[in-house]
Amino acid sequence: MTQHERCPQLQNLPPNVQQFWEEKQQECGEQVMLFSYAVWLESPITSVREKSGILYLMERNLWFEDFPKPPFFLFNRADTYKKTRLQIPRTTILSVELVKKSGLEIRSQREKPRTGVIQKFCSLFTPDPVYLRVMCEVEGKESGIYYFREVNESDAWIQAFKD
Repeated sequence: MTQHERCPQLQNLPPNVQQFWEEKQQECGEQVMLFSYAVWLESPITSVREKSGILYLMERNLWFEDFPKPPFFLFNRADTYKKTRLQIPRTTILSVELVKKSGLEIRSQREKPRTGVIQKFCSLFTPDPVYLRVMCEVEGKESGIYYFREVNESDAWIQAFKD
């Protein structure tokens, strides 16, 4: 199977982006299968910590990494950037599912959410973000749940984990 058959996204990319993925595959020692821009959230309910970057699925691992952002026009602060790179072995992944934020909020509360007229009206204008929820285990115990939002082609991610 060729690289483009394994990951059709690699076709028709600019040469510099293709080069990036070739180098990434050499660095990791495995072939990329799927990739997307994504935002990793430590908690989708509180949004305490968010990192934007790339989420990519390879033969043996799911990876997420961020990159330094250029300073905002008026706010040129000292650079406090610290690289984030998650490596989740596929053998430790227990489940992968798509969950709407409203569903996560309901799970985190013991009571039913309010469904008044104002809430229903506002929901017409605000999208309900969908998260890719990845549950993992370490040493036989559930140890981590990772949430990623703004993932392109979220259904393709679910299918990729089934294959």
